[in-house]
Amino acid sequence: MSRPLRKFVGISSGRNEKSRAAGRAAWGAFVVSLLASVPVAAQTTVYEEGGGSYFSHWQIFQLIVQCVVWIGVFDWVGRDAEKLKRRQKFWSAIIMAVGGSGALMMLFVHMGFFFAAIIGLFAVFGVYVHKRNLAVPPERRVFTRTHFKYLFRRMGEKLHVAGPAGAVVKQGRLAEAAPEIVLLRKDGNTLDQITEKHGGGESSEAILAVKQLIESAVLLRATDVHIEPKREELQARFRIDGILHNVPSYTKELALPMISAIKVLSDMDIAEKRKPQDGTFMGRLGGKEIDFRVSTTPSVHGETMVIRILDRSVGLIGLKELGMSQRMLTTIKRMIESPNGMMIVSGPTGSGKTTTLYSMLATLDAFQKNIITIENPIEYRLENINQTQVNPKADVTFASALRSFLRQDPDVILVGEIRDAETARVALQASMTGHFVFTTIHANDSITTLFRLLDLGVESYLISASLTGVLAQRLVRVLCPECKMPYVPQPAFLKRVGLKPSEEIELFKAQGCDHCQGTGYHGRLGIFEVFEVNDAIRDLIRTNPSIQLIKEEARRNGWRTLQENGLAKVIEGATSIKELARVSK
Repeated sequence: MSRPLRKFVGISSGRNEKSRAAGRAAWGAFVVSLLASVPVAAQTTVYEEGGGSYFSHWQIFQLIVQCVVWIGVFDWVGRDAEKLKRRQKFWSAIIMAVGGSGALMMLFVHMGFFFAAIIGLFAVFGVYVHKRNLAVPPERRVFTRTHFKYLFRRMGEKLHVAGPAGAVVKQGRLAEAAPEIVLLRKDGNTLDQITEKHGGGESSEAILAVKQLIESAVLLRATDVHIEPKREELQARFRIDGILHNVPSYTKELALPMISAIKVLSDMDIAEKRKPQDGTFMGRLGGKEIDFRVSTTPSVHGETMVIRILDRSVGLIGLKELGMSQRMLTTIKRMIESPNGMMIVSGPTGSGKTTTLYSMLATLDAFQKNIITIENPIEYRLENINQTQVNPKADVTFASALRSFLRQDPDVILVGEIRDAETARVALQASMTGHFVFTTIHANDSITTLFRLLDLGVESYLISASLTGVLAQRLVRVLCPECKMPYVPQPAFLKRVGLKPSEEIELFKAQGCDHCQGTGYHGRLGIFEVFEVNDAIRDLIRTNPSIQLIKEEARRNGWRTLQENGLAKVIEGATSIKELARVSK
């Protein structure tokens, strides 16, 4: 069963096509003239006085093999080096010298130099491949285990020996090496049952490809699967630890059947290709139940599809397990235990805001408090909490649901996201009338969240009177414990990040191994920025101050930036400085 992570990016020639053709023709002419000049007499070498020497069939075969290897290595390295800008002339000259020397030694000294000539060519080839692999990203490395798996798979597809996702085909039928995942529609019917009426070779291959693709994504801890039709293929990508990785693509012929199979599974209209659609389905794998949320959008080459993966077995993450310092935990617990007010979690899409909100809710006593949520969508089902889904078709929006919630005698309200001024005002007003409100908003950091609310048109007195605190966050990848590499940073770097150059600090950087699929990272953790609104800051908010004034007051209250808190994770060896810079620019 294929479990792909990365697709080998094929090397295409950057040289002029006429130049390549001329080069091949020249080499062909060289080989033909060489063979024409060698008379074939017998199976063994015979020496006659004054008659020169003659080659056997075996010796001619050796010479041909040496020339073929020579030409092949020269051509591949030349094209690859030119594509990657890896000193193409230098490597071509080295290979020409080694191959030419081997051929001359075979011709004029002894044919026994055949093995030495072949070994020399492969040695140069191996050195080049090693150096080029060190200089390119993991997904572009060649002649690795992952690359060979991909090549064998593609070869099988071309020979009609393997299915699109690595399944073996015997006598026109799919072999028993089928995926273990079971994909189910809302009504409980499996993907095979739903598509049974669309039977046939292509439909069966599409079903197998869909199951293999989704199973691989689950096993590789992917959070999203991107399916993107291209001109000549169907490209698939997995988002793992926040980064998109290419996986082996599928043939163009499978694009429509695969997307149609997922749309049918998700209760979408397969005939509608002009409008975006949303749907859901579920799956079972190894005793686990997994929810999938599907979204489609029209594009130039067909419908693109994104599948969000929500593993129920993961469960809620405790507040202590998010990666906060003890001081942050104490501050947050003090804020969310207030009888009224508003707690905002800010950050970009995919930064873990919803997970943090659920962790906060889990610290509250759901038996003694009436907790109501309005979400879009509901990602996790919570016990003893009333959860409502946004439904624009039924006129159930964040603002309208929030107004109706106030008549349900709630103690705590969770609003999935503040997107407009109406929702913001209703939420802030609810927090002033004896309710505690949790919500999220898209903002760069904790303090700019205040100005984001002002930009939406919310009055400053509402913010000042209602806001309890803001938690800004990002997710950084964790260095793989199996291969992370220690190093001592330069004093200039330490000074730039605010550390004393005299301190002997050992940091770590990513390297890559089989455990982390060559990425150097495995898993993610949060870095946070906690901003507590005290009386001094409330007075500042009413006067519409600058960001700088609020930052100065917040610093006096112990506030630290995302970068400063993230740097502590770097010094601990949990992540790298490069990863911190990626998420906190």
